Amino acid sequence: MSTTKLFLRGVADMRRFPLPQLCTLITVCMVALLAGTGLLILHNVQTEVLRTQGQARFQIYWKVGADMTAVEAQWTDLKRAPGVAEVSTFTPRAALSELMRGLAPKTSGGGLAQSNVAANASGNASAAAGSPGAGEDFSWLEGDNPLPATALVSFNIPPAEEPEPWMGRMYARLKALDGVEQVTYNPTQLTLATGWIALVQKAALPALGFFALVVGLVVGNTLKLMMLARKDEVEILSLVGARAWFIRAPLFANGVVQGLLGSVLSLFCLKFLQSWLRSVLDVPPLFLKVEFLPLTQCVALVLCTTCVAGLASLIAARK
Repeated sequence: MSTTKLFLRGVADMRRFPLPQLCTLITVCMVALLAGTGLLILHNVQTEVLRTQGQARFQIYWKVGADMTAVEAQWTDLKRAPGVAEVSTFTPRAALSELMRGLAPKTSGGGLAQSNVAANASGNASAAAGSPGAGEDFSWLEGDNPLPATALVSFNIPPAEEPEPWMGRMYARLKALDGVEQVTYNPTQLTLATGWIALVQKAALPALGFFALVVGLVVGNTLKLMMLARKDEVEILSLVGARAWFIRAPLFANGVVQGLLGSVLSLFCLKFLQSWLRSVLDVPPLFLKVEFLPLTQCVALVLCTTCVAGLASLIAARK
């Protein structure tokens, strides 16, 4: 019998033992989901840290009632300034709209940068307005808007500059703009970003090795227990003189199919988990965007789980 027929026979034999096959599939799926969750955490931590590494963010608040023509001219100059990476601006009306959207029930949250600016700009204004409950309509403030014009400016720090002195000089420059009442920034942001980058790089390989070991041990032992249900069949085939590959090929195919189905099913579960986490975390005041794994990592997870499951089944069949 050819190898292809042996593999097909191994796949067809899976219907003969539905309960052990189902238990094995669930176990493979859960272990692959554990590995995928670890990859998801590492990927999002690294993405968020890399996004802020080497950048300085300043939140600028103009005085309430400032001339918007002059403020908008300053915004234009900021967008043309050397080293500017991103500029997000809010008129008082836009800040009020963002406040209403942020306090609305079941909101999905706005962008991280913009929502933080609007939330900070509106903090004192909400208290002055009597602190209405979440989900209240603030349209009654349109005629006497207490929110200032605001901007969030991200700069790429020049490589030759020391971060903290450079941020201090930029702070003084922004604070000196006409009509600016307050400028805020976090001087420890770059230090934390650098530390997180080093931590992620050091922890990535050991974490992936640990997940691979867990997958191998759990899947191998689970498949070995499943094969105990076919012990009598294997012994009979050995007694009648069947070759080793004739016995092991269907078992190997069984393990490969279990690994493939379990890993693909785990990706669907991981996508559901990612969507749920995003809906939970991407709301005020967190605004954390949980992104799904890139295609390369998804393919790697499926291939690694399939290979480990096939190898584990082959080793179990040898014993």
